[in-house]
Amino acid sequence: MATNPVDNQRTIQQIIDGYSETTGKRDVSGNLGKDDFLNLLVTQLRYQDPLNPVDDKQFIAQMAQFSSLEQMQNMSSTLTKSQAFSLIGKYITANVTDSETKEVKVAEGLVSSVKINSGKTYVVVNGQDIEVDKITDVMDEKVVNSSNLAAYTGLIGFDAEGIIYDPNTAEYVSVKGYIKSIQMGLYENYAVMDGVEAEISSIVTANGDISSNPDNIRDYLNDRLPPQDNRVTVIVTDTESGKKVPVSAKLRSFTETNGKFKVVLDEVLAPVDGITKVMKPSQETTSEGASEEEGVESI
Repeated sequence: MATNPVDNQRTIQQIIDGYSETTGKRDVSGNLGKDDFLNLLVTQLRYQDPLNPVDDKQFIAQMAQFSSLEQMQNMSSTLTKSQAFSLIGKYITANVTDSETKEVKVAEGLVSSVKINSGKTYVVVNGQDIEVDKITDVMDEKVVNSSNLAAYTGLIGFDAEGIIYDPNTAEYVSVKGYIKSIQMGLYENYAVMDGVEAEISSIVTANGDISSNPDNIRDYLNDRLPPQDNRVTVIVTDTESGKKVPVSAKLRSFTETNGKFKVVLDEVLAPVDGITKVMKPSQETTSEGASEEEGVESI
């Protein structure tokens, strides 16, 4: 009985299975690279039907496809490396999977260097290797506060005039107070001021509602007078320009005159770059500030 040569041909799946068995020590990631495809082509040629061999034109076309694949992979690798090196000194955010718990966590920080390991490109952030394709956000270093906080500690213990501002509207209001400490923020440093006297036009409730009704303001402020939880969010208003700035601080006291409210606030954050005047503290502010813990805070 004659044997059909086609019956002896191996299918592509059989070739793949056989090749996988012979390369058991190879780390298979689930994606076939150019070397895998080249080995498949060689194996296909080895097991081709001798009575119906691969056509020369077909073979050349396959080789051209492999050549194009190799060039695209090399180009992709070069672009990835170039992008990674351009990230040095940038502030990045990435989604990283914990190798033990498999939990996806957010990693962020400045890129200090780049590593290439086993064909993969990593950026190094705070000593941690992060794959480039896991990066979700990139910012210039200049938008991140990297200044020396200690340079501003000389302001502690003085009265100062400065500004507070609303980044959403760019409006600002002048304030004066006693600098208790210096606090670092993500983008800038702040003087933490106590004893700031200001006129307010509205209050912001816990659910974000803004109210300028005098009865609501009065009840809100009364409920937050010491020794209660005296953290308040109010809209400070410049009586001359009419500019308004929301402020979150601690309420020390308030007064009401003809439906208008003036408050004395502690722990008001005023940007140090907006300090316009520094003065020796008065006897009153010195005695008040002495009971507070002076120092440098960081968030």
